[in-house]
Amino acid sequence: MKVSVIIPAYNVSEYIEACIDSVMNQSYPDLEVIVIEDGSTDDTGKKLKQLQHTYPTLQVISKENGGLSAARNDGVKQATGAYLAFVDSDDVIDRTMYERMVNSLEQVDAEIVTIGVSRLRGEDVYPSVLHEHFMQETKLGTNLHETNELLYDTTSWNKLFKRSFWDENQLAFPVGKTFEDIPVVIPAYLKAERVNLLASIGYYWRSRETSGSITQQRNNVRMVKDRLDALRVCDKAFKGVTDAKLIQAKKDKFLAIDLFSMIEWLFLAPKEDYEMIRGLVTSYMEQADMKSDLARLPKRKRKMFEALLLDRQSAFKWQGRLYFLQKAFGKFSVASKNK
Repeated sequence: MKVSVIIPAYNVSEYIEACIDSVMNQSYPDLEVIVIEDGSTDDTGKKLKQLQHTYPTLQVISKENGGLSAARNDGVKQATGAYLAFVDSDDVIDRTMYERMVNSLEQVDAEIVTIGVSRLRGEDVYPSVLHEHFMQETKLGTNLHETNELLYDTTSWNKLFKRSFWDENQLAFPVGKTFEDIPVVIPAYLKAERVNLLASIGYYWRSRETSGSITQQRNNVRMVKDRLDALRVCDKAFKGVTDAKLIQAKKDKFLAIDLFSMIEWLFLAPKEDYEMIRGLVTSYMEQADMKSDLARLPKRKRKMFEALLLDRQSAFKWQGRLYFLQKAFGKFSVASKNK
């Protein structure tokens, strides 16, 4: 069973060799590896040419810069495998990742296979807080209705997608947008009848020292707008869903993770950003009828939301201080226990 691995690459000279080495040295042999070199201005392209000498089967397609989504979509057009996989060019994967994922398909055929994720900073490996929500146990042949926790697994690069399923549902990454994974993965999970969830770690998501990674930036008005657009795509996909438990789980996740990440950094944001993002977030929450769901949040998060919705900036700042103090104390307590 051929797996097509698509790797968009843009200005990742420092990381590209480790990424390609980890993919090309997989224990699973039937891989088609396609790198879309997205008009890098550093020596990423030069390093990829050198890597082709080491790995003659490595395909490199160079194009003008069009962004991550366009590069991934171009890679899908070139792919010939029965399953599609995506790897970000600053990350690395475990040598047996694809072997484990394909082996699960021999036990239970599935439209999507997803695997556990850890964070990587330099040589240090630590848990991915986002992915821990679904990485509790391996489940073969599950789906989003049975395993609501998959709502937290919104990254495309720790997955295999059956190519026929991808095409039938006309899946594609939104060009020109950040947070491009959310409006693909959640609608895909809604459509999938069977998902193989492997709780073991396979993917290592790098936390970069520099600000080059889009997914590690949040304090940007444009990115807030893009993330809200992504949530609206998911809301549209949920139209017609009657599973009340799943609908509530979606609201809980959007409030606690997506929406809260937008307001968390407003504690130190310029006044003009505060006003704009307050308006964007409150407008979305009104449209999505989420105000009554705030009671389900932890106290400090709820208090910050309530102050924001009431446009009480002083109260928001005060609640923010209490939230960050509580957060810092929690980290200190964990560090003390681990000594």
